[in-house]
Amino acid sequence: MKKLIIYPLIILFAFGGFAKTKVVTSIFPIADIVSNIVKDKADVKYVIPVNANPHTFEPTPEQAKIIAQADVFIGVSKQFDGWIEKFLKKDAKKYYLQRRPANPHIWLSFIWGNQIISNIKLIFMKLDPKNKKFYTANAIKYSRELSEIHKVYFAKFKSLKTKNVIQYHPAWEYLAKDLKLNIIGTIYTGESKRVSIAHLTSILKIGKKRGADALLCRLNTKDKVIDIYERELKLKRVELDPIGDPKSKDRNSYINLLIYNCEKIYQALNQ
Repeated sequence: MKKLIIYPLIILFAFGGFAKTKVVTSIFPIADIVSNIVKDKADVKYVIPVNANPHTFEPTPEQAKIIAQADVFIGVSKQFDGWIEKFLKKDAKKYYLQRRPANPHIWLSFIWGNQIISNIKLIFMKLDPKNKKFYTANAIKYSRELSEIHKVYFAKFKSLKTKNVIQYHPAWEYLAKDLKLNIIGTIYTGESKRVSIAHLTSILKIGKKRGADALLCRLNTKDKVIDIYERELKLKRVELDPIGDPKSKDRNSYINLLIYNCEKIYQALNQ
């Protein structure tokens, strides 16, 4: 499992003081994990709106101001949200949850989620050692809840007769491994929508040979390529949410986001 990077910068923190330490993350799921561990001991915010693409997002002046006010930044990886660094104040502390360049969608995984919880716990134990028991207790409780939900869905998916899926974007690699799904093809391997006819044809051939029952894509994805795959392979389009939405009823927390995505995939494959 990957280790977090710690950049030892000097800063005075307000843990236990009058002002709360300001923590910023790029996306909602990471902010929600942090909030479940620190509770009311820090002010936690995220800057990328839930309807925005994290890979291509550029902050507004108001969002840049939120970043500039942060005492602590917790990012996914340098490649994913390292751009936030240029908006941070010089004495802000910064941490990354993924050390090496790799698929950054670590929050979309039960197994990685537990590692994220552990890493964030360690961050705040270092920043605020007087409350290390508090952070440890919260992390243990939260991790157990996540693990129990993983067990439930692991058992449900184990009973499925078919587990072959195609993904539109490589956001679901880790979740597929968690649930022992077989990703037999990925349409777009990056943010660019440029892809060769040979690549698309290859996935179609593999799908026809091995069988594919679902195509995993982001909510409200519009692409004629998906229409072709649905028609040619007679598979189901499964619209998933990679970011969540605190204003929604079923995706308003990190754990609910994972449940939502698991249910969508399970319902599509269990038909």
